[in-house]
Amino acid sequence: MNLRRVECFLAVVDFGTVTAAAPQLHMAQPALSRQLQSFEGELGFKLFDNQRNRLRLTPAGRELVPLARQLLSNARSVKAAAQSWSKGHIKRLQLGATYATIVGLIAPFISTLKAGDPLILTHESSHFGLHELLHSGMDMVVSPVTPEHDCATLQLGLVPLRAYVPATHPWAVANRDMVTLAELATQPLLVPSRASVSRLELDLAMTREGLRYASIEECDQSPIIQALAANGRGVGVVTDLPRYGLYGVLIQASPRTPEVKLGVTLHAAWDRQHYSTLTLESLAQRLKDYLHTTY
Repeated sequence: MNLRRVECFLAVVDFGTVTAAAPQLHMAQPALSRQLQSFEGELGFKLFDNQRNRLRLTPAGRELVPLARQLLSNARSVKAAAQSWSKGHIKRLQLGATYATIVGLIAPFISTLKAGDPLILTHESSHFGLHELLHSGMDMVVSPVTPEHDCATLQLGLVPLRAYVPATHPWAVANRDMVTLAELATQPLLVPSRASVSRLELDLAMTREGLRYASIEECDQSPIIQALAANGRGVGVVTDLPRYGLYGVLIQASPRTPEVKLGVTLHAAWDRQHYSTLTLESLAQRLKDYLHTTY
């Protein structure tokens, strides 16, 4: 459908006559009349009846008006979006991540964005399904798994695991900043299930050191783990920032490397051919800076 003819039709509807509408369209009256006739031929029905030198819409013409306005509005939206995309701008960014990453990193990061930044909408997935999301149209994913080689990537850094205890716990009273895995193993622990990468990292570290858990309860909602820790039900082990007045202690990855913290390394990934790849790269860098500053 010729959108210029739609525009001509609506101008005549709004101004009442071809004479009044033509100057608004920067057209001569005969040219506007020809556009209307061509539009009627395209549609297969009359749009106007001429009554006393004023055009009145036919019943079919009246039905067409709201549809024509919607069509023209959509066409303008498409044009504006295409112009924005051609310049690499992205207004709405679909981002996939695990629940823990969304709650612990992405949500706090979103709260720091400026008015001109993209609107970030998150989509939760297990770490196994994140790259499938990327291939299904997601703009970016933040993953604890090393990205595939066909993606543009940026390593964001390590999100450390912390053992959270109430202020009355001996670790908090002693102002400890790190505990060993052997110390952690003696405590009643509140941890994510094995579906979580942070739990897998903790299990692998325990196995390497030949340690076993004394007591363990599983929960996949990190705010609940911290709430239970604040309630004195155990030591909560998560990657989130502290809640409920809890005291966080870093966990030593191994006594052989006492300075190395146990944690999860995150990566941002996006399609190399994305129309807004420069914006995505810039946003990923800002997310990396935020992670280093916050954690």
